[in-house]
Amino acid sequence: MDNNIYAISYKMRQELYRRIVSIIKVILICFVAISIFMSFVIYPVISRSNSMSPDISSGSFEFVVPFLRNPSRGDVVLVQNHEPTDLNVVKKFINLCFLFVTARQWQPFGSENRSGALPMVRRVIGMPGDTIYIDKYVVYIRPKNENHFLTEFEFDKKYDVEIFTAPTDWDINLGAKSGTKEIVLGEGQYYLLGDNRMECIDSRLWGPVNKSAIKGKVVLQYFPFNKFKVF
Repeated sequence: MDNNIYAISYKMRQELYRRIVSIIKVILICFVAISIFMSFVIYPVISRSNSMSPDISSGSFEFVVPFLRNPSRGDVVLVQNHEPTDLNVVKKFINLCFLFVTARQWQPFGSENRSGALPMVRRVIGMPGDTIYIDKYVVYIRPKNENHFLTEFEFDKKYDVEIFTAPTDWDINLGAKSGTKEIVLGEGQYYLLGDNRMECIDSRLWGPVNKSAIKGKVVLQYFPFNKFKVF
């Protein structure tokens, strides 16, 4: 005689199946709800380099609000300068899942190892209409309809940068550019830089970034806990 009560009772066996299906449904609904929330409301990112030190160090975790895509000067934003191309719906969905579970650090399709293919955290230095140039890693800005240049530090938003004072025999072609010529930012263009001006890939390499490349504003650094910071 079979002592398995679920093998004896068809009704109880069906009830067990319904419970299992209900649990799976709840898990799927929770996953979809959390995915939607963390895709459109707020989600975490991980900084894997010292490009934004001293404010944001390697290994730190930040929260990004994706619907805040109208940054002000000095804001820290998440930028994806090169969008993956020629991806079908399935690959885009898979990319979204992997970006979700890896805190925007890796996707299996479309990255192509290009600079800017994956999202990265950078600071907004130049706004649309600005005329800017860089000299010895310091940015000089003439806002639209203004007559005079100001350094980036003379604006209201305050932040720290790491600047290297090179010796006289230093090859200026090594590392990130210490200076650039004047450029004028067009409508919907922003100039983004890392706070670590010596070790950073940013608009000095890419050029101005279109508004569509800005994926959200960094609002909070929550780990490590001793470096908790609201931006």
